[in-house]
Amino acid sequence: MLYTLKGLVVRENIAYETSKYINIITAERGKISVLVRGSNKPRGRFTASTQIFCYSEFVLYEHHGKYSLNDASLIENYFYLCEDYTTMTLGTYILNAAEYLTNEEQPDSEMLRLTLNTLWALSHKARRDIRLIKGAFEMRLARIAGFAPNLERCAGCGKPVESERVYLNVMDGCILCRDCLNKRQTYIENEIQVDEMRTAQIIMPLDVSVAAAMQYSMYADMGKLYSFVLKEPLIPEFLSISEKYLENHIEHHFQVLDMLEF
Repeated sequence: MLYTLKGLVVRENIAYETSKYINIITAERGKISVLVRGSNKPRGRFTASTQIFCYSEFVLYEHHGKYSLNDASLIENYFYLCEDYTTMTLGTYILNAAEYLTNEEQPDSEMLRLTLNTLWALSHKARRDIRLIKGAFEMRLARIAGFAPNLERCAGCGKPVESERVYLNVMDGCILCRDCLNKRQTYIENEIQVDEMRTAQIIMPLDVSVAAAMQYSMYADMGKLYSFVLKEPLIPEFLSISEKYLENHIEHHFQVLDMLEF
């Protein structure tokens, strides 16, 4: 059976001497793996449309749950992001994170749109701070994956966020005011802070402006996701908290982050 799908290539793996597998993210079928025959030949027919960072329209032949490429045409190529080391590294992280959190054979139009919008924002980085792109992407990804924190009110007393500094309970996905944090009983077990249920605790100070940026990143219209600004002294906090929050909830560290330099 033939299917025509638009998808973003997020990974390439050599399969045979002249062939490869590509992983693509699609709106209709989530993540799927596709065999591309003849892809490693010089001037191959599908080279331009099946590289990593390519968004293309694919005609796929499906047989017993396995896909092979019948035809492809390029829609947009973001490979030129690789011309700059930092942008390439961040773009690779975006692809890796999207691939990791996209389910196979499950519709996921929001994930595809987020990834494409983020690559577009990176390609127009002269208008934006790429550090804000990274943090906003991570918080939106956390929401799509079902891990959105509650940042509007203190989880202890219910008071709305008003003071300049609150505290994010990373594992519980909530914020605490200073008074409620001081009332919270924690213990040190094997050099790790835990609560009375022996659940690991990660408590991070959170400026209310950073909390507002995180909230905006999760719920803003996708077309305006990267249209906010944050004062320079607060950007490192936004970066650190967004990354740590996502990693701890998906329980995975992306090694490409170790190569990212801001």
